[in-house]
Amino acid sequence: MLPRVALSTDLRLRQSWETFRTGPTFASFCNAIASMRANKDATSPASWAYWADVHRMYCPHDTSYFLAWHRGLLYRFEGWLRRISGDPNLVLPYWNYYNHPTVPAEFLDPDLPLYRKDRTGTDVSGALSYAPFADTIIHFQRGKTDAFEPTVETAPHNPVHNLVGGIMSSISWSPKDPLFFVHHANIDRLWAAWINAGNGRRQPASTNSYWSGDLIYGDALKSVPRVWTINTSTYLGYQYDDETMPTAPSTDPPPGTSTATAAGAGTLSSFSLVNAAPLRPAATQRVPLGSSQPLVLDEHSVSIQVPLSANDAARVRSAMLQPATETADDGSDPVRVVLDGVRLTGLGEKGGYFYYVYLNLPEQLDAGRPASSYLLGTLGPFEISVKQMKASMKGKSMHDMSHAQDMAGSEGPEVRMVFSATQTLRRIWPSDLDQLCVSFVRVNGSAHPAKGPVIKVKAFTVETDPKA
Repeated sequence: MLPRVALSTDLRLRQSWETFRTGPTFASFCNAIASMRANKDATSPASWAYWADVHRMYCPHDTSYFLAWHRGLLYRFEGWLRRISGDPNLVLPYWNYYNHPTVPAEFLDPDLPLYRKDRTGTDVSGALSYAPFADTIIHFQRGKTDAFEPTVETAPHNPVHNLVGGIMSSISWSPKDPLFFVHHANIDRLWAAWINAGNGRRQPASTNSYWSGDLIYGDALKSVPRVWTINTSTYLGYQYDDETMPTAPSTDPPPGTSTATAAGAGTLSSFSLVNAAPLRPAATQRVPLGSSQPLVLDEHSVSIQVPLSANDAARVRSAMLQPATETADDGSDPVRVVLDGVRLTGLGEKGGYFYYVYLNLPEQLDAGRPASSYLLGTLGPFEISVKQMKASMKGKSMHDMSHAQDMAGSEGPEVRMVFSATQTLRRIWPSDLDQLCVSFVRVNGSAHPAKGPVIKVKAFTVETDPKA
């Protein structure tokens, strides 16, 4: 049992699901959600649809204020839970999947309003990265190479959406799954835990202009000043019963621990999968630097070899030697992996899977170097739906997002996914640059995932700037 935070008497306490489900307000929680799901007035916060619409129209993903905006959303949602249930003691719980990585039983019970039949995965242990909690992650806002917000969004946030599947794997619809709120409460808790851990970890001061302005949640809700979200207790009035960061085990968990399956790599514990990783998947293609080839991802893990000429290697090494700057995913990084014309198949839209994308993952990891050192990012239906939403909304107002809800998935726009590679190269500093190798390591949320193509890519390319 992890230590509990000393709680002030005037603060509400958000509990883990394991504690909350046996407590006195569990019935109020279920009753409130049942009432909201039955309410068909989508213009009212008393309806379930309102929260999905607000998320679709205003949420920032893969951009600044991802954490702050969702913290404000949960704060407003929690207030409406109390209002609808009539229970002033009701507080939003969180799903601590680092301790309990399988979907809680209450969300799988068809007799409860927490149930959804479209979920395709129940095990999120493959999402449990410990990278956000490393001592090297000391800054908060994205753009820094050692920033917490983009790191925790990459994993565990995005992969949990992907592995649960169903509407959870779509940015447009995920708030219609009750798991969305307990998932995001846990992400919010991890932010609080990161701040409390200290040891050089810092975010902009409350007087910094970074916190100026408001967070918007639709016409029916008051905005939330950004500065209110800098911590949970000063303005928002709550704490979590456990505000300590997850700690990576030094060895594999004991038998009986929940597992996630990486295709082609057998059954692996969450620690092995994320931190020790499977062996590098066998290569299926060779794509020269700057050239492109189509790619289809299915239930298998794959690697793509990118042979480098002497001139190519010199350009890559030159990029590695340049002073480190802010990270970017807009194609401006000196070395980058680019996926053009990305779309989901019908099977891919259902979720229940994702891919860790690695650069130069070795056949056997070096002692003391986790797989996260080689990580470029994650790729799954949730990340693709985020890019599709951005593409659909380019040049439009925020309110136009209500018309973009049908633009995700296999019928949505093909999108461009860019993985910045220069910082990863600096971390691993390969001594031999005769080739680069990009690996897509498949992770499933079920022991029996559906088989077949899930993601189609018109053009896979590894690019470098000519001046590098």
